[in-house]
Amino acid sequence: MNPRYNLAAVSTALAICSPSVLAAQIEEVMVTAQKRAESVNDIGVSASAFSGDQLQQAGIDSAVDLGGQTPGLVAVNSTSGGTPIFAIRGIGLDDFSANNSSGVGVYTDEVFASSPAYLGGQLFDIQRVEVLKGPQGTLYGKNTTGGAINFITNKPTDTLEAYLEADYSSFNTLEVTSAVSNALSDSVRGRLSINYVKSQDGWQQDEVTGEEFGLQDRFAIRGQLGFDFGDNGDGNLRVYYNQDKSKPLSPDSEGIGDALLLPDFNVLNSPDDPRKVSVGNLDVDRDERGSGIALTLNYSFEYFDFVSISSWDSYRRDIVDNYDGTAASTTTLLQDNDLAQWAQEFRLVSNSSGGFTWVAGVNISNELVDAVDIFDDSFLVTDSVANGVLNPADISAFELDQFISDYEQETDSYGFYLHTETSITDTTSLIVGLRYSYDQRAFKGEDTNLSFGEIFPIVSLDESHDEDALTGKIGLDWDATDNLMVYGSVSTSYKSGVYYGAAVVDSDAWSYIEPEDVLAYEAGFKWSLFDSSLQLNGAVFMLEYENRQSLFTFTSDEFSELLGVPVLDTTLASIPESETRGFELDIHWLPTDSLTIQAGVAYLDAEVTKAPGIDELRGINPDPSVNDMAIVNSTGFIDALGAGLTAGTPLSQAPEWSYNGLVAYETPVSSDWSLRLQTSYSWADSQFAQLADSNAEYGPVEDLGVRVSLIHVDEDLSFSLWGRNLQDNDSVTYAFTGFAGRTVYRQQPTTYGASVKYSFF
Repeated sequence: MNPRYNLAAVSTALAICSPSVLAAQIEEVMVTAQKRAESVNDIGVSASAFSGDQLQQAGIDSAVDLGGQTPGLVAVNSTSGGTPIFAIRGIGLDDFSANNSSGVGVYTDEVFASSPAYLGGQLFDIQRVEVLKGPQGTLYGKNTTGGAINFITNKPTDTLEAYLEADYSSFNTLEVTSAVSNALSDSVRGRLSINYVKSQDGWQQDEVTGEEFGLQDRFAIRGQLGFDFGDNGDGNLRVYYNQDKSKPLSPDSEGIGDALLLPDFNVLNSPDDPRKVSVGNLDVDRDERGSGIALTLNYSFEYFDFVSISSWDSYRRDIVDNYDGTAASTTTLLQDNDLAQWAQEFRLVSNSSGGFTWVAGVNISNELVDAVDIFDDSFLVTDSVANGVLNPADISAFELDQFISDYEQETDSYGFYLHTETSITDTTSLIVGLRYSYDQRAFKGEDTNLSFGEIFPIVSLDESHDEDALTGKIGLDWDATDNLMVYGSVSTSYKSGVYYGAAVVDSDAWSYIEPEDVLAYEAGFKWSLFDSSLQLNGAVFMLEYENRQSLFTFTSDEFSELLGVPVLDTTLASIPESETRGFELDIHWLPTDSLTIQAGVAYLDAEVTKAPGIDELRGINPDPSVNDMAIVNSTGFIDALGAGLTAGTPLSQAPEWSYNGLVAYETPVSSDWSLRLQTSYSWADSQFAQLADSNAEYGPVEDLGVRVSLIHVDEDLSFSLWGRNLQDNDSVTYAFTGFAGRTVYRQQPTTYGASVKYSFF
């Protein structure tokens, strides 16, 4: 029997078993994942897409919030909130230095963010977000070995549109978002969007000084001009500015000193209460500012469309972080970074409706990073420690060290790509893509140690590397029925080489790290059921990962021998071979006009399959247990590193299981108003921030949220009450081995808020 008829019979049987005739249909979300507008359920790519309304209803107001509602996506802040890290299917970024890029490419209106520093802005006045899973190297180029995330902003409109939304929440936090859009002439349209967040209270407090931390102070403005030119052309000019002067969060330290540098001194913070932190007199601070401009031009010819995207972005940040999370051994991280990037893309997109379509393009870009990063280590002694609480008045400095990284890095890149889709039969399409990428990266800098007023050189580099790669994709899309698409693909992708630029104590820690490569196999389906009221999507995958750029901690032979005690350092190195495999399944169902059900699950098995040897790690020993200086203390400071880096080591940012769900019910309460009741839930398994370090294990992280909205029938006015982390969990959301012990960031406690949104036109 024809398999199409078998599948059709299954669909018919499911329809017979469904609840009566269902009028509700899932809203179609159009995406540009393949550089042309298509329904997210019509492309042979594992993808999650959120419209602007869905983002608001789910309470997603930052890029990091996406991880809680997207199976297979990990999104965390690596430090005090300014550097988001993304990973998809175990591929992302361990290193949060300004000169490194994630394996998950992040784009705003198709403009690539070359550094994590560009990603700290607010998510506001957004039309949609697209999360593409698996390598996207053909169409998106370098640094998309794990996937890509596209943020698409609301564009200028031909008719008058304006709204104001105000939200007041816990810790006296006020957030205001507003936008106005209208035609300025027959051929010109404008849009202005503003977002402002200010909190009067912090959700953390130093238990001795009483100072509060975690206060928000952010502002962003975006202006756009849409215009028509010629007979078939249009363009959009976007400019933006944002700033962040928030009071940084502080981590906790789960133990310092014991049998390490101060054997007679041990202080524990209050890890059971994330609201209580130990910062002392350290003046933590954040001052970040970003701006940019982008011009997109589209022109339609008879057989193809021409697209040009030109952009320039700059970012400046000055940050002082309480890196170790304790006032007793204050290791502070100071970042003074200037970043700039420009990029140009030219693209041709076929516009025929025949059985062969194509997209071809070229990218050119330049990225510049000028950075000074300082690890400032103050070892403190005191005789006044009562009940684990340190009295700053009784502290005297024991030693002050500064490890200073001062470097400039410039990267020039270009690439050519071709993506084709050919109809083999009425129901089957062949997808073939090819891309050539070239990168040249120059690095000049020095790392020094300032101790007792003297400067000691550690390492300096002045060199450049260039590399190229040919990557591609071949796949099949099969429309098994009118409502079921099955797809499979094999693809390769590439992440450019990188220099490790953080402040270090060991000269071997600075080096160029080779590019990483991914070979991916994927099969999936997208099934629309019950007259488009239920959408079921799933995918299985396996990725073979070569030269994974990975962060890990090691014992520095140089400084350990000099000081007679073990001294830890961190570096970036290549892991010869790794592998990830797993599956994802998500469902979106409208059983009735009033009820919405969404759920997702992801399973991931990600591990090192071939560990590096000492020769491959520039002489660094990945197993400190063979070093006489590597000792175990009661706080678990060094014992985590003794296991070493071996085959079977779990990859970082790779939870084995993750789940998410959302249920919403909307019902009329009068002729003019309806009531929407919504609850959401997410859970992510324990995972690691970096390899071979059990101190870096964090999670599981669980979140339960609720939202109650009163909505006017014309949808021009709404009132909402919401709550997050209703279980008041205090899970560890990020962790690493700091100088004073295991350093952890914790989940924000329960927060509540109320919001009102009014659309004037």
